[in-house]
Amino acid sequence: MRDARFVTNDDPLSTATDRRRIEIILIGMVRNDRTARGAGDWDRVNSRIELDLGLLGDDATDGLRAFSHVEVVFLPGSGITAEHAAASRRPAGDTPAESSVGILAQRLGPRPNQVGTTVCELMAVRRGGTIEVRGLDAIDGSLVLDVKPFMAEFAPRGDVHQPDWSSALMSGYWTGAPDPFPQPDPAAWLEEVQRSPADHGRLAMIVRRPQVDGREVISVGDLDVVEGLVGDNWRVRGSRSTPDGSAEPQAQLNIMNIRCARLVANGDDGRVPLAGDQLFVDLDLSPENLPAGTHLRIGSAVIEVTPMPHTGCAKFTQRFGIAAHRWVNGRDGKRLRLRGICAKVVVPGTIAAGDEIVKLPED
Repeated sequence: MRDARFVTNDDPLSTATDRRRIEIILIGMVRNDRTARGAGDWDRVNSRIELDLGLLGDDATDGLRAFSHVEVVFLPGSGITAEHAAASRRPAGDTPAESSVGILAQRLGPRPNQVGTTVCELMAVRRGGTIEVRGLDAIDGSLVLDVKPFMAEFAPRGDVHQPDWSSALMSGYWTGAPDPFPQPDPAAWLEEVQRSPADHGRLAMIVRRPQVDGREVISVGDLDVVEGLVGDNWRVRGSRSTPDGSAEPQAQLNIMNIRCARLVANGDDGRVPLAGDQLFVDLDLSPENLPAGTHLRIGSAVIEVTPMPHTGCAKFTQRFGIAAHRWVNGRDGKRLRLRGICAKVVVPGTIAAGDEIVKLPED
């Protein structure tokens, strides 16, 4: 991967036919289920960027997870040369542009250098050099030149203007079909979640996952320091976050606010378990109320809140929609940890739906 490069010319711009060539180093590859660019609806595409840590170093992604978005620079690999890109043309054929425009006045089609740049949502950073993103408009096998954290200061400064034809061209590019799920009412939804108690909460639902995508709603469950929720597949399934693929001990239990879960599930308790969490609680999960290390008594068991972030995955978006995903992972969502928290069992015991949840005092 890292050996792909171009030749450098000592006199790069001497003649029209003696174009400049520079050396580039490839740092990774895009993996997803897209084999062609024309379908649009890129916001629903989840991609993995598999990095070359032999080139970058094992610490290349340290600190990246603190950012919500990354900018990816990549090679789509169309093989179009500069000569093919020289003439003015109507962008994308049927686009209602008033006239032809130059190659630098459009983003798609033949270009002197087939280099793509996209700001996309960072979903996860995995051990071993894998980054998971959503909304990267690169097909499977695209070669990655760089990944940079996106900072608000690099957003456009001032109003953005563009011709009408470009808006028509981009229609459906990111979202090709309406989101079939309920759209968040940020103020009303936030107000509902914030009604959750801070100290004496309630265990509303216990969900056991016997296998991937399997769900069992149970009224009584056992918590074990080794197995987590007994009968759940946490330990057997393992984790992509650990070096050896074993279960992540800091994420033995996933816990979500039941009010938030019901909102994204449109009030349907039958769809709440699709979120993938084991415990759904009526309790303020914000870090101010439940900092890492907090002990909670549920039934005869005690669990401990861990610092492991819980941001959800692509399946959450597929099941509840892009708007719901952005709400729970947005600024207020992060502040209140609407997607949930991770915990581990410190005292085994039995729990039951309806049990009181009590914050225990620090030792």
